[in-house]
Amino acid sequence: MEAPNIEKLIAAVVTWVVEEGSYVTKTKLLKLLYLFDVEYYRNYRQTFTGFAWKFFHLGPWAPEFDPALEGLVAKGILSQQQSNKEFETIFYRPDERIDPREPFSNVKDEYILRRVLKLWGTRSTGEILDHVYFQTAPMEAGIRNAPLDFSVIHSEKPTAYSRSSSGRTKAEIRKRRTKFEAEQAKRKANQNQLFAFTPPKYDEEYLNAMTKLETT
Repeated sequence: MEAPNIEKLIAAVVTWVVEEGSYVTKTKLLKLLYLFDVEYYRNYRQTFTGFAWKFFHLGPWAPEFDPALEGLVAKGILSQQQSNKEFETIFYRPDERIDPREPFSNVKDEYILRRVLKLWGTRSTGEILDHVYFQTAPMEAGIRNAPLDFSVIHSEKPTAYSRSSSGRTKAEIRKRRTKFEAEQAKRKANQNQLFAFTPPKYDEEYLNAMTKLETT
């Protein structure tokens, strides 16, 4: 497996969030990378970043994150903007646009990132922190100042819903559907007194004829 392109991943996350009209702080960016690693691990049983995630003050933290972010700023791929002197919050913006497909060699990995970003990319930092802290398996099982254990993440995916066959023929289904529609039309006519609507009469002879038509 080729080495992950962490710089492009970070730049792609910042690009996507800003283009969606939201903001990126250091804390929000770090948590989005963590959420991506959680979902990536769910599929591959390893993280994409390879970061040494640990339970720190505000949840998951990795020592590799700051140097990677500073490197992107130094290279002019990202820029910093300070909100005001009182709170000294720093926001990040892309100086070089990186599309979410660029960090990956296959569309499946790109889809995992896009799914995380669509769900969390425009949320507030507080919302993301609440979810990360209380509703992700590595943090739920985590011990403060200790490495996070990603192996507690379940790999099972929800079973896709599919309708089972009733065992009835098309003619029988058509007959039942016609009868149901007739009952619905009659019920609506009774409920709506503003319109003089007479529902069609689907008698037994009509239903039998429809069944015969379907079977010929």
